[in-house]
Amino acid sequence: MTAIALQFMQSAVVLLFAPLYAGVLARAEALVQCKRGPSVFQPYRDLAKQMRKESAISDSASWIFRAAPFVAFSCYLTVSVIVPIITDEPLPLAFLADLIGGAFVLMLASFSITLAALDTASPLGGLGASRTTWIGSLAEPSLILVFFTVAALSNSDNPYLENHAVASSLSAYTLPTHLLGMVAFFMIVLAENGRIPIDNPAGSTEISMVEESRVLEYSGREYALVKWGSWMKLFLLSSIFMNVFVLPWGLGHADSLLGGLQGTGALAGKLAVCGTLIVIIDSSFAKLRFFRIAEYLGGSFLLALIGIITGYVIRR
Repeated sequence: MTAIALQFMQSAVVLLFAPLYAGVLARAEALVQCKRGPSVFQPYRDLAKQMRKESAISDSASWIFRAAPFVAFSCYLTVSVIVPIITDEPLPLAFLADLIGGAFVLMLASFSITLAALDTASPLGGLGASRTTWIGSLAEPSLILVFFTVAALSNSDNPYLENHAVASSLSAYTLPTHLLGMVAFFMIVLAENGRIPIDNPAGSTEISMVEESRVLEYSGREYALVKWGSWMKLFLLSSIFMNVFVLPWGLGHADSLLGGLQGTGALAGKLAVCGTLIVIIDSSFAKLRFFRIAEYLGGSFLLALIGIITGYVIRR
Protein backbone atom coordinates (compact mmCIF):
# COMPACT_ATOMS: atom_id res chain seq x y z
CA MET A 1 0.00 0.00 0.00
CA THR A 2 2.86 2.37 0.75
CA ALA A 3 4.33 1.92 -2.72
CA ILE A 4 0.94 2.62 -4.32
CA ALA A 5 0.51 5.74 -2.19
CA LEU A 6 3.97 6.94 -3.23
CA GLN A 7 3.08 6.27 -6.86
CA PHE A 8 0.08 8.59 -6.60
CA MET A 9 2.15 11.05 -4.59
CA GLN A 10 4.81 11.24 -7.30
CA SER A 11 2.27 11.97 -10.04
CA ALA A 12 0.57 14.50 -7.77
CA VAL A 13 3.88 16.29 -7.25
CA VAL A 14 4.28 16.66 -11.02
CA LEU A 15 0.67 17.74 -11.54
CA LEU A 16 0.51 20.25 -8.72
CA PHE A 17 3.99 21.76 -8.72
CA ALA A 18 4.70 21.99 -12.47
CA PRO A 19 2.76 25.31 -12.75
CA LEU A 20 4.59 26.64 -9.69
CA TYR A 21 7.96 25.78 -11.25
CA ALA A 22 7.00 27.67 -14.41
CA GLY A 23 5.77 30.61 -12.32
CA VAL A 24 8.99 30.79 -10.33
CA LEU A 25 11.05 30.79 -13.54
CA ALA A 26 8.96 33.61 -15.03
CA ARG A 27 9.22 35.65 -11.84
CA ALA A 28 12.98 35.08 -11.52
CA GLU A 29 13.60 36.09 -15.13
CA ALA A 30 11.63 39.30 -14.61
CA LEU A 31 13.60 40.16 -11.46
CA VAL A 32 16.93 39.53 -13.21
CA GLN A 33 15.81 41.89 -15.98
CA CYS A 34 14.84 44.54 -13.38
CA LYS A 35 11.12 44.08 -13.93
CA ARG A 36 8.39 43.48 -11.40
CA GLY A 37 7.12 40.36 -13.12
CA PRO A 38 4.08 38.17 -12.46
CA SER A 39 3.34 36.34 -9.25
CA VAL A 40 4.76 32.85 -8.92
CA PHE A 41 1.13 31.68 -8.61
CA GLN A 42 0.05 33.29 -11.89
CA PRO A 43 0.02 29.94 -13.77
CA TYR A 44 -2.59 28.62 -11.31
CA ARG A 45 -4.73 31.72 -11.87
CA ASP A 46 -4.40 31.30 -15.63
CA LEU A 47 -5.45 27.65 -15.39
CA ALA A 48 -8.47 28.53 -13.25
CA LYS A 49 -9.50 31.30 -15.67
CA GLN A 50 -9.16 29.08 -18.75
CA MET A 51 -11.03 26.21 -17.09
CA ARG A 52 -14.05 28.52 -16.60
CA LYS A 53 -14.09 29.59 -20.24
CA GLU A 54 -15.85 27.87 -23.10
CA SER A 55 -13.80 26.63 -26.03
CA ALA A 56 -14.04 28.27 -29.44
CA ILE A 57 -13.28 25.64 -32.08
CA SER A 58 -12.81 26.24 -35.79
CA ASP A 59 -15.42 24.78 -38.12
CA SER A 60 -12.66 23.07 -40.09
CA ALA A 61 -11.29 21.30 -37.02
CA SER A 62 -11.94 17.58 -36.62
CA TRP A 63 -11.85 15.23 -33.65
CA ILE A 64 -8.05 15.31 -33.83
CA PHE A 65 -8.01 18.93 -32.67
CA ARG A 66 -10.32 18.12 -29.76
CA ALA A 67 -8.46 14.96 -28.68
CA ALA A 68 -4.86 16.24 -28.94
CA PRO A 69 -4.76 18.14 -25.58
CA PHE A 70 -6.03 15.07 -23.74
CA VAL A 71 -3.57 12.76 -25.51
CA ALA A 72 -0.61 15.06 -24.78
CA PHE A 73 -1.64 15.55 -21.15
CA SER A 74 -1.99 11.77 -20.70
CA CYS A 75 1.46 11.23 -22.20
CA TYR A 76 3.11 13.59 -19.74
CA LEU A 77 1.21 11.98 -16.86
CA THR A 78 2.43 8.57 -18.07
CA VAL A 79 6.06 9.71 -18.05
CA SER A 80 5.62 10.90 -14.46
CA VAL A 81 5.12 7.32 -13.26
CA ILE A 82 8.19 5.75 -14.90
CA VAL A 83 11.03 8.13 -14.01
CA PRO A 84 12.63 8.82 -10.60
CA ILE A 85 11.06 12.01 -9.27
CA ILE A 86 10.90 11.61 -5.48
CA THR A 87 12.15 8.05 -4.76
CA ASP A 88 15.32 6.18 -5.67
CA GLU A 89 13.57 2.80 -5.86
CA PRO A 90 11.14 1.69 -8.60
CA LEU A 91 7.46 2.23 -7.84
CA PRO A 92 4.76 -0.23 -9.01
CA LEU A 93 4.27 1.39 -12.46
CA ALA A 94 7.93 2.20 -13.04
CA PHE A 95 8.46 -0.89 -15.21
CA LEU A 96 5.92 0.18 -17.83
CA ALA A 97 8.79 1.67 -19.83
CA ASP A 98 12.42 2.74 -19.61
CA LEU A 99 13.94 6.09 -20.52
CA ILE A 100 13.89 5.23 -24.22
CA GLY A 101 10.20 4.36 -23.97
CA GLY A 102 9.63 7.59 -22.08
CA ALA A 103 11.27 9.51 -24.92
CA PHE A 104 8.86 7.91 -27.39
CA VAL A 105 5.91 8.84 -25.18
CA LEU A 106 7.12 12.46 -25.20
CA MET A 107 7.35 12.25 -28.99
CA LEU A 108 3.74 11.07 -29.12
CA ALA A 109 2.63 14.09 -27.11
CA SER A 110 4.45 16.47 -29.44
CA PHE A 111 3.13 14.64 -32.49
CA SER A 112 -0.49 14.94 -31.32
CA ILE A 113 -0.16 18.72 -30.80
CA THR A 114 1.49 19.07 -34.21
CA LEU A 115 -1.37 17.18 -35.88
CA ALA A 116 -3.86 19.45 -34.11
CA ALA A 117 -2.04 22.55 -35.38
CA LEU A 118 -2.30 21.26 -38.95
CA ASP A 119 -5.92 20.16 -38.48
CA THR A 120 -7.26 23.73 -38.13
CA ALA A 121 -5.83 24.86 -41.49
CA SER A 122 -4.50 27.96 -39.73
CA PRO A 123 -1.43 29.53 -41.45
CA LEU A 124 0.30 30.22 -38.13
CA GLY A 125 -0.56 26.77 -36.82
CA GLY A 126 0.91 25.17 -39.93
CA LEU A 127 4.01 27.35 -39.65
CA GLY A 128 4.47 26.37 -36.00
CA ALA A 129 3.90 22.70 -36.78
CA SER A 130 6.48 22.82 -39.58
CA ARG A 131 9.05 24.49 -37.34
CA THR A 132 8.57 22.18 -34.37
CA THR A 133 8.64 19.11 -36.63
CA TRP A 134 11.96 20.22 -38.08
CA ILE A 135 13.40 20.98 -34.64
CA GLY A 136 12.04 17.70 -33.26
CA SER A 137 13.62 15.71 -36.09
CA LEU A 138 16.98 16.99 -34.81
CA ALA A 139 16.27 17.00 -31.08
CA GLU A 140 14.66 13.59 -30.63
CA PRO A 141 17.62 11.55 -31.96
CA SER A 142 19.90 13.52 -29.66
CA LEU A 143 17.57 12.85 -26.71
CA ILE A 144 17.61 9.11 -27.33
CA LEU A 145 21.38 9.11 -27.80
CA VAL A 146 21.83 11.01 -24.54
CA PHE A 147 19.98 8.26 -22.67
CA PHE A 148 22.40 5.75 -24.14
CA THR A 149 25.33 7.64 -22.58
CA VAL A 150 24.07 6.88 -19.07
CA ALA A 151 23.00 3.38 -20.12
CA ALA A 152 26.61 2.78 -21.18
CA LEU A 153 27.63 3.36 -17.54
CA SER A 154 24.88 1.35 -15.85
CA ASN A 155 24.37 -1.41 -18.44
CA SER A 156 20.65 -0.60 -18.30
CA ASP A 157 18.23 1.94 -19.69
CA ASN A 158 16.02 1.79 -16.59
CA PRO A 159 16.17 5.29 -15.06
CA TYR A 160 16.25 3.99 -11.47
CA LEU A 161 19.19 1.68 -12.18
CA GLU A 162 20.95 4.52 -13.96
CA ASN A 163 20.40 6.73 -10.94
CA HIS A 164 21.90 4.08 -8.63
CA ALA A 165 24.87 3.50 -10.92
CA VAL A 166 25.83 7.17 -11.02
CA ALA A 167 25.01 7.91 -7.37
CA SER A 168 27.01 4.95 -6.03
CA SER A 169 30.20 5.57 -7.99
CA LEU A 170 32.10 8.84 -8.04
CA SER A 171 34.31 7.50 -10.81
CA ALA A 172 31.25 6.85 -13.01
CA TYR A 173 29.97 10.35 -12.25
CA THR A 174 33.21 11.99 -13.36
CA LEU A 175 33.69 9.96 -16.53
CA PRO A 176 33.60 11.97 -19.78
CA THR A 177 30.73 9.76 -20.92
CA HIS A 178 28.53 11.02 -18.11
CA LEU A 179 29.68 14.65 -18.21
CA LEU A 180 29.23 14.97 -21.96
CA GLY A 181 25.80 13.35 -21.73
CA MET A 182 24.88 15.79 -18.97
CA VAL A 183 25.70 18.84 -21.10
CA ALA A 184 23.97 17.37 -24.15
CA PHE A 185 20.82 16.61 -22.18
CA PHE A 186 20.62 20.13 -20.76
CA MET A 187 20.81 21.49 -24.30
CA ILE A 188 17.89 19.23 -25.21
CA VAL A 189 15.90 20.38 -22.15
CA LEU A 190 16.14 23.94 -23.44
CA ALA A 191 15.21 22.93 -26.98
CA GLU A 192 12.28 20.67 -26.05
CA ASN A 193 10.70 23.35 -23.87
CA GLY A 194 11.10 26.26 -26.25
CA ARG A 195 13.62 28.17 -24.11
CA ILE A 196 16.44 30.46 -25.16
CA PRO A 197 18.36 30.02 -27.46
CA ILE A 198 15.76 28.00 -29.44
CA ASP A 199 12.67 30.07 -28.69
CA ASN A 200 11.63 32.93 -26.45
CA PRO A 201 8.94 31.70 -24.02
CA ALA A 202 7.90 35.31 -23.32
CA GLY A 203 7.71 36.28 -27.00
CA SER A 204 4.49 37.85 -28.27
CA THR A 205 5.25 38.27 -31.97
CA GLU A 206 3.18 35.57 -33.65
CA ILE A 207 5.31 35.19 -36.78
CA SER A 208 8.44 34.41 -34.72
CA MET A 209 6.81 31.95 -32.30
CA VAL A 210 7.75 28.27 -32.41
CA GLU A 211 6.13 26.28 -29.60
CA GLU A 212 3.32 28.72 -28.86
CA SER A 213 2.26 29.08 -32.51
CA ARG A 214 1.02 25.48 -32.53
CA VAL A 215 -1.60 26.17 -29.87
CA LEU A 216 -2.86 29.62 -30.88
CA GLU A 217 -6.18 28.14 -32.01
CA TYR A 218 -6.91 26.63 -28.59
CA SER A 219 -8.97 28.32 -25.92
CA GLY A 220 -10.80 27.43 -22.74
CA ARG A 221 -10.29 24.02 -21.14
CA GLU A 222 -8.31 22.63 -24.06
CA TYR A 223 -5.82 25.50 -23.87
CA ALA A 224 -5.53 25.00 -20.11
CA LEU A 225 -4.64 21.33 -20.66
CA VAL A 226 -2.08 22.22 -23.34
CA LYS A 227 -0.35 24.79 -21.11
CA TRP A 228 -0.50 22.51 -18.07
CA GLY A 229 1.04 19.72 -20.14
CA SER A 230 3.87 21.98 -21.35
CA TRP A 231 4.68 22.93 -17.75
CA MET A 232 4.64 19.25 -16.79
CA LYS A 233 7.08 18.53 -19.61
CA LEU A 234 9.48 21.21 -18.35
CA PHE A 235 9.14 19.86 -14.81
CA LEU A 236 9.73 16.25 -15.89
CA LEU A 237 12.77 16.93 -18.07
CA SER A 238 14.29 19.18 -15.40
CA SER A 239 13.71 16.46 -12.79
CA ILE A 240 15.33 13.78 -14.97
CA PHE A 241 18.25 16.11 -15.64
CA MET A 242 18.85 16.69 -11.94
CA ASN A 243 18.00 13.22 -10.55
CA VAL A 244 19.83 11.13 -13.14
CA PHE A 245 22.62 13.38 -14.42
CA VAL A 246 23.52 16.23 -12.03
CA LEU A 247 22.52 15.36 -8.46
CA PRO A 248 21.42 11.71 -8.27
CA TRP A 249 21.56 11.82 -4.47
CA GLY A 250 18.89 12.83 -1.96
CA LEU A 251 15.92 10.88 -3.28
CA GLY A 252 13.70 9.29 -0.64
CA HIS A 253 13.28 5.57 -0.01
CA ALA A 254 10.13 3.84 -1.20
CA ASP A 255 9.43 2.11 2.13
CA SER A 256 7.55 4.99 3.77
CA LEU A 257 5.63 8.17 3.00
CA LEU A 258 8.31 10.05 4.93
CA GLY A 259 10.77 9.02 2.25
CA GLY A 260 8.47 10.53 -0.37
CA LEU A 261 8.31 13.79 1.55
CA GLN A 262 12.10 13.78 1.87
CA GLY A 263 12.43 13.25 -1.86
CA THR A 264 9.98 16.05 -2.57
CA GLY A 265 12.03 18.46 -0.47
CA ALA A 266 15.25 17.38 -2.16
CA LEU A 267 13.60 17.78 -5.57
CA ALA A 268 12.63 21.36 -4.72
CA GLY A 269 16.27 22.20 -4.00
CA LYS A 270 17.46 20.50 -7.18
CA LEU A 271 14.91 22.30 -9.34
CA ALA A 272 16.06 25.56 -7.80
CA VAL A 273 19.54 24.80 -9.17
CA CYS A 274 18.18 23.81 -12.59
CA GLY A 275 15.88 26.83 -12.68
CA THR A 276 18.79 29.13 -11.88
CA LEU A 277 20.73 27.76 -14.87
CA ILE A 278 17.70 28.26 -17.14
CA VAL A 279 17.15 31.82 -15.91
CA ILE A 280 20.81 32.72 -16.40
CA ILE A 281 20.76 31.44 -19.97
CA ASP A 282 17.41 33.08 -20.78
CA SER A 283 18.72 36.40 -19.47
CA SER A 284 22.22 36.24 -20.96
CA PHE A 285 21.75 34.98 -24.51
CA ALA A 286 19.70 35.98 -27.51
CA LYS A 287 17.43 33.73 -29.52
CA LEU A 288 19.27 32.01 -32.37
CA ARG A 289 18.36 32.67 -35.97
CA PHE A 290 16.11 29.84 -37.07
CA PHE A 291 18.52 28.08 -39.41
CA ARG A 292 21.29 28.16 -36.82
CA ILE A 293 19.21 25.94 -34.55
CA ALA A 294 20.53 22.97 -36.54
CA GLU A 295 24.07 23.84 -35.39
CA TYR A 296 22.94 23.96 -31.77
CA LEU A 297 21.15 20.61 -31.90
CA GLY A 298 23.95 19.09 -33.97
CA GLY A 299 26.32 20.07 -31.17
CA SER A 300 24.14 18.25 -28.66
CA PHE A 301 24.09 15.15 -30.86
CA LEU A 302 27.87 15.19 -31.26
CA LEU A 303 28.46 15.59 -27.52
CA ALA A 304 26.27 12.57 -26.80
CA LEU A 305 27.92 10.55 -29.58
CA ILE A 306 31.42 11.39 -28.35
CA GLY A 307 30.31 10.44 -24.84
CA ILE A 308 29.22 6.98 -25.99
CA ILE A 309 32.42 6.46 -27.99
CA THR A 310 34.49 7.57 -25.00
CA GLY A 311 32.69 5.10 -22.76
CA TYR A 312 33.41 2.30 -25.21
CA VAL A 313 37.10 3.25 -25.46
CA ILE A 314 37.48 3.41 -21.67
CA ARG A 315 35.94 -0.04 -21.28
CA ARG A 316 38.30 -1.44 -23.87
